[in-house]
Amino acid sequence: MTIRGPFAVTLLVLLFLSLAANVLGIGFAFGRMLGPRHGGEVERIVAMGIRGFPPEIRHAVEARARAGRGQFRAKVDDVEAARRRMFEAMRAQPFDRTALESAFSDVRQKTDALQQAGQELVADVLVDAPPDVRRRIRPPRGPFP
Repeated sequence: MTIRGPFAVTLLVLLFLSLAANVLGIGFAFGRMLGPRHGGEVERIVAMGIRGFPPEIRHAVEARARAGRGQFRAKVDDVEAARRRMFEAMRAQPFDRTALESAFSDVRQKTDALQQAGQELVADVLVDAPPDVRRRIRPPRGPFP
């Protein structure tokens, strides 16, 4: 038996929509399972930075980040406050280039302090990691975090 006419077109459209919904749902589920860890902003930043590390190192870094969460949260807050001041300087009337350049410098300094704290945490973990585990570290793919 062959299906023809408008009924066949409707059936094909429904089949395509069902297939698209299933692919989207499966992609979402895998993204949730394999993507960045749940938690606050600090945890997401840490997870992005260490995604190319072996599980042993990732778990150790995550544990130390949780233990020093207050320190990292303060540094993230400093970066966010500096960025707010930068955007305020961009919108200011009258425009003051010197104030904007000062705000840019402040954002760089706060970002550098956050990055340095993260790098020190990773270095502290790597000191205790065996060479065979460190050998499995891979750079992350895609855009750099």
